[in-house]
Amino acid sequence: MQLPSWLVLAFLEGITLVSAVQYQTRFRQVWWDDDNWHIINRRLHQGQYQSRMSLANGYLGINVASIGPFFEVDTPINGDNINGWPLFNTRQTFATIAGFFNHQERTSGSNYPWLYQYGGESVISGIPHWSGLVVEANGALLDASVDPDHILDFSSTFDFAAGVHSWGYSWKAGGEDLIKVEYNMFVHKLYVNRAAVQLKLTATRDINVTVYDVLIGDAAVRADFVDKKYEVDSATIWTAVSPNNIGNVTAYVYSTLKGNECLDMRTRAPVPEDMFSNNQSTIAQSVKLDLVAGKTAEVEKYVGAASTDAFPNPQAVASFASIAGASEGYTKLLHSHILEWEEILPKHSVDQFNLPNGTLPIDRNVQEMQTLAVTNPFHMLQNTVGSNAIAAAQHNTKLGVNSIPVCGLGSDCYGGLIFWDAEVWMAPGLQVSHPYSAQQIVHYRVEKFPQAKANIKTAHTSSANKTSFGDGGAIYPWTSGRHGNCTGTGPCFDYEYHINGDIGLSMYNHFAVTGDSEYFKKDLLPIYNAIAHMYSEVLTFNESSGFYVLLNATDPDEYANNVDNAGFTTALIQRHLNDTNLLNSWFGLPEHDIWYDKSSLMRIPVNEDAGIILEYRAMNGSISVKQADIVLIDDILHYETPYSLANLDYYAAKQSLNGPGMTYGVFSIVANEISPSGCSSYTYDLYGSQPYARAPWFQFSEQLFDEYDSNGGTHPAFPFLTGMGAANRVSIFGYLGLRLFIDRLDIDPSLPPQIPYLNYRTFYWQGHGINAISNATHTIISRMDPEKFTLPNANSTYTTSPIPVTLGNRPGTFELTHNTSLTITNRNIGAIKTVSENILQCEANVQSFIEYLPGQFPLAAIDGAASTKWQPAFANQTAWLFVDLGSKTFYPIREILLDWGTSPPLSYQVVFSNKSFPPFSWNTDWSELRNVTSSTDVEISEPWDENRVFVVEPYVGNQTNITLSEAVWTGRYVSLGIEGNKGSFRPNATGATVAEWSLVKEDPHVPSQSYIKQS
Repeated sequence: MQLPSWLVLAFLEGITLVSAVQYQTRFRQVWWDDDNWHIINRRLHQGQYQSRMSLANGYLGINVASIGPFFEVDTPINGDNINGWPLFNTRQTFATIAGFFNHQERTSGSNYPWLYQYGGESVISGIPHWSGLVVEANGALLDASVDPDHILDFSSTFDFAAGVHSWGYSWKAGGEDLIKVEYNMFVHKLYVNRAAVQLKLTATRDINVTVYDVLIGDAAVRADFVDKKYEVDSATIWTAVSPNNIGNVTAYVYSTLKGNECLDMRTRAPVPEDMFSNNQSTIAQSVKLDLVAGKTAEVEKYVGAASTDAFPNPQAVASFASIAGASEGYTKLLHSHILEWEEILPKHSVDQFNLPNGTLPIDRNVQEMQTLAVTNPFHMLQNTVGSNAIAAAQHNTKLGVNSIPVCGLGSDCYGGLIFWDAEVWMAPGLQVSHPYSAQQIVHYRVEKFPQAKANIKTAHTSSANKTSFGDGGAIYPWTSGRHGNCTGTGPCFDYEYHINGDIGLSMYNHFAVTGDSEYFKKDLLPIYNAIAHMYSEVLTFNESSGFYVLLNATDPDEYANNVDNAGFTTALIQRHLNDTNLLNSWFGLPEHDIWYDKSSLMRIPVNEDAGIILEYRAMNGSISVKQADIVLIDDILHYETPYSLANLDYYAAKQSLNGPGMTYGVFSIVANEISPSGCSSYTYDLYGSQPYARAPWFQFSEQLFDEYDSNGGTHPAFPFLTGMGAANRVSIFGYLGLRLFIDRLDIDPSLPPQIPYLNYRTFYWQGHGINAISNATHTIISRMDPEKFTLPNANSTYTTSPIPVTLGNRPGTFELTHNTSLTITNRNIGAIKTVSENILQCEANVQSFIEYLPGQFPLAAIDGAASTKWQPAFANQTAWLFVDLGSKTFYPIREILLDWGTSPPLSYQVVFSNKSFPPFSWNTDWSELRNVTSSTDVEISEPWDENRVFVVEPYVGNQTNITLSEAVWTGRYVSLGIEGNKGSFRPNATGATVAEWSLVKEDPHVPSQSYIKQS
């Protein structure tokens, strides 16, 4: 496996970066600057949550309007501006402090309302929205609701390298005088109690304006007013609130004004309380500016905020943060903020899809992958508190115990509660590259461990009321806020028991990545053992089968609640019991024979006729799956099973379009691991990101469709960090094939043919930094400089010793030393044909100019997998798909194979040509076209049979296979046209599906014909 150094050098030759350009994204008027990691947006879209950006530093979080740093309430779409379960409150900008949870008797939505008799809920409370600097001129206000007709040359930029949001435009104040406006803001990444907003105003002629520094109390939802004050001795205002029913916790928000010589502080005055809001915690101050034409006035506000949860004297902390920020000044404060982001998110810490010359490939899909390689980790990392920030706050460890909510600190989606989303979806991709930022996910569970042990005593509230639980167990609730107790939204029993094993996996991964054995043994292994105790005791022995089963549980697929022998959770419990004993043996602790015994007497539910693992014992073929479930077994459990490929194909076909947007990242990882051929991993990768990313900031929505009436009745969570976390996992766990084990570094790379080059994020194993680079054929892994890339508590064994490397199921163990790299041959499954001699599989130049359904990409029709599909948006027009084969080589085609999936068209035609491609029109030279085959009545080979709806059987699509009487030579373009949909005859029916289109060459011994253009 070790190649000579000259070959390694040849592989790496030419990696000298050059300046990149701004890349036009698929979003209108949105550009990506790859040099500087900027998104530039020139389209103003007010009143919609998708257009707003959230900023945070892991302690403070805020969401701001698209026009500037203002508070904003959503404009209803079709009468809907409602947030989702469990609050169902009005969508609006939000601000909070990490851990600022309230206590309330119940929420509007719940899982098991009857559990409220045993205790209430705890959801996130808001604090006053603190970033507003509102301008008044000519009787008009520049705020979130400003007339868009009065905004000219709008531009908004987010700097993902520095965590700075900027706006620039010209404002026709009151429709009259033109004022150039610039806003800049950031939430300080190192000094977590601080934030700053800067306003610059330049008038075209002299004009008097008023600037209002506003703290809007409307964002302080589920909070009680405590106090507020307009200070007379300094340019400061402040307000304070407490979370509902948590009287011993108070959050203080301070704001101090400062400006250049254009600002006359003698005009400073308090603002009438009802000018901006009737909420009691609202407070504002104003200053007047006499703008002189051509001279720029600067106004800055310096925010300080703190709460009792992390600071014993939050008022003093918030006051100091605000006043010290003003004293330090915007430039100096910004500089330290940027330096901290440079340390947290350097270039090497993200995946880089750039070619060796530094440019991005021309493929727009790959360009978007590069954008997401930066934005996805940023959106999550800004909701974490780093080690430097904790040290800067006098080593205040309370700052690092709050995990990551589903939508971060700029939203109250899902009540700000902590779910498995943090452990399973966000943590893995962050842990490998940013282990100490992601550590707060683990710390949160450590903090709640005493309550988890107390929860085991509440089994009497469940169907496990006759189970005798010992003192050694612990159980975590499905949702968790301030307390971590069992609640109506977050039951501990009779629901998603897998949350406990998910927590265990996150702790195992943390140990595998950091090598911090002392922390693991002291703080995490006791939790691991307590969960194993609980799992061992919650199992029921089935006398007739002779096996232990889990009863009345819900797997990740929440469309199937309270079932027996849930497949994923059963496999998870087996792994957890066995891993706990193994970990105990490594650390010299007692092993538990009963855990081995029970694990060996557990069986996942299997349908041998269909060759798949069932979601649960009584599952039938009518199911629709909400989100990744059984396929997770191959993704995160490393569970040996012969059913993997059949599982993927079956459950991909059963996946609901209304499920949340993190499933397809799992499908991508598993497809790259187990598929014997094709490039469906790339299709799934795109499916897991593009349909969910929203303009302009590439924040993810939970749903394919955001409209309540179009997505099955869901108000989508936004920004959905869960989906971003899932997408952030694909490159390193999918294409590199990284699997986290404590005793070895395991990778098994295979890069899809659409991605020519990938320099993976720096990742850690046992605390030691690793670099990996893949091209189309090989992957090189190397150890990073130990002086710079060794974690503080790394496993010292590998400081001098080689790292053992394994390659999935390939034989052998190899050594990775400091002085040599390993060059590994990629599995290259994209080059292996699913259908022998198919010339179309994984061709890069496949297109359709017709609208298609979200995620149903044209490339899905030629990726070698029947589990992915191309589907035009409309059936009542001819939809064309074409592949550009290039101008050099023609092929003799003998067979045309068409897999229509579940929805065949009414008609189809296959056309070859040299010069023309769809859409064809009246002026097309039809003599250049060859109509190879067609039909106006596609035969259904797999008709729907109502008598087999409940039968679990392997997925098989409808197929049309044509053997031509004689071979037909291709031209440059091969095209497939379809019309109608035999699965639906509604007037507004969506188009038919094309799961796979194959053009099979004649006898491979017949040579292809080369064609060289003559000049």
